[in-house]
Amino acid sequence: MDTRIKHDHTLEPQLSTNDIDTNKLRSTIGMLASENWFAPVMLSLKHIETFVDEHNAVFIQRGIGIEHEIPDYLFTEYGADIMEDELPVIALSNIVLKYDFFTIEEIFFLKEKQIIISNAPPDQFSNEIVQYLHEKKITAVGTNFLSIENSNFQNIINQIVSLLISSKRIIYDIQLNPLLLKGIYCYNGEICNRAIAANAGVPWKDLVELCWNWN
Repeated sequence: MDTRIKHDHTLEPQLSTNDIDTNKLRSTIGMLASENWFAPVMLSLKHIETFVDEHNAVFIQRGIGIEHEIPDYLFTEYGADIMEDELPVIALSNIVLKYDFFTIEEIFFLKEKQIIISNAPPDQFSNEIVQYLHEKKITAVGTNFLSIENSNFQNIINQIVSLLISSKRIIYDIQLNPLLLKGIYCYNGEICNRAIAANAGVPWKDLVELCWNWN
C-alpha cells in the first residue's frame, strides 16, 4: 500500500484497497472527520493499533486529527488507511464513527445493515432521514444518550466498537450490555427513541421488546 510521506508530512490518499484481503478481516471500521472545531477523535491511536492487530481494517478520512496535531501519517503508523473524503470510508466500513450528526448525504450513502455511531440530537431527525435508516436496516448508537465524560469518551467508544466487532448477533449483545441498550436509537432500521420518532413523525418501537421478543 502506498503510504509515502510527502515533504509537508501529508499522505497521498489511498483510495484502492486491492491489497487488503477482506476474507481475513474480522471487521472494518471507518472514522469520518467532524465539522466541529476540536471535536475529539473517536478512537485513540492505541485503540486503532489494537483493532488492526486483531485483524480489523481501520479507514480514516483525511485531516481527522488536524485540530489535535495528529497528522495523517501518524494514523498510518498505527495501521490505519487514509481516505480522501467520507464516501470511500463509508463504502468500505461495517461500522462508521463520526462525532457529529450524520448528514443526510452521508446517510443516503450508507450500506444495508451498517452500524453507525455518532451524536444524534433528536431535533435533527427528519422523516426523510429515518426513512433512509429504515430502508437500509441501519443500527445506530447515539453518543449523546450515553452521558459520557470527556475524559472517558474514547474508551467508551472503543468498548462499544469492541462489543460490536466481537458480536455473533447484536441482539444478544444488546441484552447483555447496558451501554448498547441505552445508546441504540435505531435497531435494524426501527426507531426506538421516543423523541426522535416524535420529531420525524414516525412510530417508535421499544428496544427491549424488539430484542426480547421470543416469538
